[in-house]
Amino acid sequence: MIERKERKPYWRHTKWQVLTSLIPFLLTLIVLPLYADQLNAKRILGFPLGYFLACHGLVLIAIVTVFSYINRQDAIDHWHGAHEDL
Repeated sequence: MIERKERKPYWRHTKWQVLTSLIPFLLTLIVLPLYADQLNAKRILGFPLGYFLACHGLVLIAIVTVFSYINRQDAIDHWHGAHEDL
């Protein structure tokens, strides 16, 4: 159980960690469509490059984001004494 005085710093760290985890994914979602026409001029495996990057790149970024989030949140939990003993 986390102590009362540690709750605010814990949630502050957790909130910033969530925001920094979402930034790469959101940046990709915003930037990729801006360059879709230029990327689609090239092809990979018969698919337009923009489509290929959107399908595979976003999934890869999502997976990396989830695993890094879990790893960093576990470190925050240990730092503030909120980790679960399994």
